[in-house]
Amino acid sequence: MSVASPPTVSSPMAGPPAPERGSAKSSGRLARWLPAAYLTVPMALLVVLFLVPMVILFLISVGLGIGFTPTDWTLDKYVGIFQDPLYRDVAVTTIFIASAAMVAQLVVGVPLAYVMAFKAGRFELPLVLGLVVLDGLNPVVRIYAWRMLLGREGIINGSLQWLGVIDQPMDALLFNEAAVIVVLSTSWITYTVIPVYASMKAIDANLFQAASDLGAGWWTTARRILLPLSAPGIFVAILLVYIPLFTDFATPTMVGGTSGYMLGQAVNDLVLARGDLASGAAMSFILLVCSGLVAALAYRLSRINKLD
Repeated sequence: MSVASPPTVSSPMAGPPAPERGSAKSSGRLARWLPAAYLTVPMALLVVLFLVPMVILFLISVGLGIGFTPTDWTLDKYVGIFQDPLYRDVAVTTIFIASAAMVAQLVVGVPLAYVMAFKAGRFELPLVLGLVVLDGLNPVVRIYAWRMLLGREGIINGSLQWLGVIDQPMDALLFNEAAVIVVLSTSWITYTVIPVYASMKAIDANLFQAASDLGAGWWTTARRILLPLSAPGIFVAILLVYIPLFTDFATPTMVGGTSGYMLGQAVNDLVLARGDLASGAAMSFILLVCSGLVAALAYRLSRINKLD
């Protein structure tokens, strides 16, 4: 007589059946390649819209020509730019104006960002929106507004004459380096304040109270806590503002005069006024390399909170 075997009862502690080895391998392979697939489109756009134009720019600067006709490659345009004393003077003027404008924006922007992040209270959002609205004005309109303020017949000269401070309009307010610095600083202040403000919003305000309880003064707190923790925002601000200041040509053209002549104007004049596309491309490539050096320096600055 045969005895029937009892039915098999699965243990309640038993886990789900193990997946097949082939399925696990395919899932791992998909997970490995998925990030690369996501990056394919943006990397392709970067190559097409940035790297390819940069290669073309360099080839034009060394004598390849617009028609892509092979010629003798030469670095004469680069040598000529570096040996020309005029461009050396323009480069010094550009560095001075851009650096002064950047420093002025940081001097104003960092405290303003601190006030917005920690002290403004219910006025925080209106201040942010005010900065955004300020940037929405057309740049050329802003420059003309400054010309109306600083010109011989402008509001400032008119007010000083009405008050009896001066007898005749002053010419020193416009068409000089100071005018370019002022206009550039006010034109880019939004792009300086917003990144620093966003970086400061991530800082725990209790750190300031803890530093105060331990006897730290305002300078020690700013140097050891505020500036290191907000360094990434300062890095982004420098990238967004300092580099474009080197290539700006509208502002120095309209308010700078001969003393405020900058490299952006030099490139514009080489290409449009003189038709020397190769020299313009060479100077543009030099500015691109300088921008990379500024970006590297700004990145170093953003890591001061990690340095010994």
